[in-house]
Amino acid sequence: MKNNRIGLILVVSSLAVIALVVSLLLKRQHTEQLEQLRAQGLGTVRSLAVLPASVLLPPQGQPGVLASLLAMRGNLDVAYAAISGEDGRNLFEVASPGAIVPPAAPLALASFDERSVAAGQNARAIREFRGPLASQDGRLQLRIGYFEPQGPFDLKDLPFYALIALAVFLLVPLIYIVIKREMAPLAALGEQLKTLGAAQAQAQSASELDAGQDVRGLAGKLNRYLDHTSARIRELEQDSIASMASGRLLEYGSNKMQAVLQCLPDGLLVLDPAGEVTFATGKIEPLLGVPVAEVLSQPVEAWCRDPELRAMLARFRGAGQDARSQMTIEFNPLGVPGKRLWATAQALTGHSMAYGTLVVLRDATREHLARQAGNDFVAHVAHELKSPLNVIGMYGEMLADVGIDDPAVRVEAINVIQDEVERMTSLVNNLLNVSKLEMGSMRPERHRVKLDDLLRDAWQQARSRADAKNIRLDLQVARDLAAVSVDKDMFRIALNNLLNNAIKYNGAGGSVTLSAEEGDSDVVIAVRDSGIGMTPEDRERVTEKFFRVRETGEEQRGGHGLGLYLSNQIVELHHGRLTIESELGHGSVFSIHLKKMPALAEGSQVL
Repeated sequence: MKNNRIGLILVVSSLAVIALVVSLLLKRQHTEQLEQLRAQGLGTVRSLAVLPASVLLPPQGQPGVLASLLAMRGNLDVAYAAISGEDGRNLFEVASPGAIVPPAAPLALASFDERSVAAGQNARAIREFRGPLASQDGRLQLRIGYFEPQGPFDLKDLPFYALIALAVFLLVPLIYIVIKREMAPLAALGEQLKTLGAAQAQAQSASELDAGQDVRGLAGKLNRYLDHTSARIRELEQDSIASMASGRLLEYGSNKMQAVLQCLPDGLLVLDPAGEVTFATGKIEPLLGVPVAEVLSQPVEAWCRDPELRAMLARFRGAGQDARSQMTIEFNPLGVPGKRLWATAQALTGHSMAYGTLVVLRDATREHLARQAGNDFVAHVAHELKSPLNVIGMYGEMLADVGIDDPAVRVEAINVIQDEVERMTSLVNNLLNVSKLEMGSMRPERHRVKLDDLLRDAWQQARSRADAKNIRLDLQVARDLAAVSVDKDMFRIALNNLLNNAIKYNGAGGSVTLSAEEGDSDVVIAVRDSGIGMTPEDRERVTEKFFRVRETGEEQRGGHGLGLYLSNQIVELHHGRLTIESELGHGSVFSIHLKKMPALAEGSQVL
């Protein structure tokens, strides 16, 4: 039905086109005939009007020029030719058979014009062209009448019109075939739209479904489907944006969590239930001496060279019921000599499922060394206390012996007992001061102090110990040193420890120098000795608590590893810094750097 309707529309359209084209051609042909008739009539009148009247008016019984005009008319229909006077009478006339010459009409002076004569006595309308004869001063006028063309249609042009109509009409089946071929995909598209929009079509009325049988209905169906598709695309875009935002949020959270885990000082390993490493932080390499890429790409048996760690990871493989408890081991990694590690493993379980194992590796070297140093310190303190107590007991028994009346022996015994008491007192005081530092109860009460007086007091107190060991103690301090802001009693402890340490690790005949130099913004107090010196390794750790320099000579000097630690802590409490320069066998230089105080106005108190 749809194809028949299209064919009928094409036929009617083609006939309308043919009629329009033929009518335009006929109208144009009629217009051309009128123009030709006007040109011919006016040209003929103008040509004949210049002739003398005697030529145009022949003698009686002779044809003349106007008579010959009817014989030479060609394709144009000449109705008549006449010469009329002022009164309208025809002085001479010739007419075609059946044609009647109408009366003349007044003519404007020296003008050529035309007029239409209605079909009255003549069967056809006539177009008359007229003009004045030149030789008669306008008193005579020449008139030539032509029959109006009967109609625009000419039989001689019939083949041309028929050919045009045939060409246009033959285009109809071609156009119909083309349209039919082009409509086939549209029909298929309509079926596809009907299939794709089945869910939507169920909600529509039957009239809406039937409206899709032509191109307009197909376009409407396509528009509805595009609207539905656009709405669905917008929904999908919103879902996609939401999913993208959620994905980026999850990615940000994951990256943030990985960054946090990577920044932890401890190394982390995450193993799956099969025992393969799925995650490792960068701290693993400095702790175990194994590259992270190797840890992630190889099985545990290939990269783990420590039997203790390998055994612990093997126990947690599979994350069974017996592996849910936490397990911690301590070992020395083979890949990093001198390091002590704690490894803690915990099964990752939840919702009755095992997700793997989390292993935390922590550097316990400092704690291990601190424990060792603490144990050594306890043993050393016990020895340090036992030795003076034995000496005091021995000399006490000697003094208690009533048989000894020698005053020199009693003086020697008293001096020895006094020295041992001072030795134990120094040890106890250092222990108390360290305890106060670590508890935070040692807080400096800083005042403006004249540094030269403080240094001279410390030097004076250390002279007796230096003289006892035959060591020269020098003082190089200017009287005009700048004042500093320190806790006088606390800072004297740091100076005494540095001086005692310099005297202790010096030999007989050596020297110790206490000096002070003033710079642009600070004051540098230096304790220089000519003692045994230190290796670079010992120099880096000499201010650690309980650390004692390793001695290789026959003379073993006692010590508890707290003097330099305490001095360094006191200097830092005063916002200063302690620097050490030392070379093994060539002595050491301990320098305290303190900020100078600004000059006070006259009359300010200085301690």
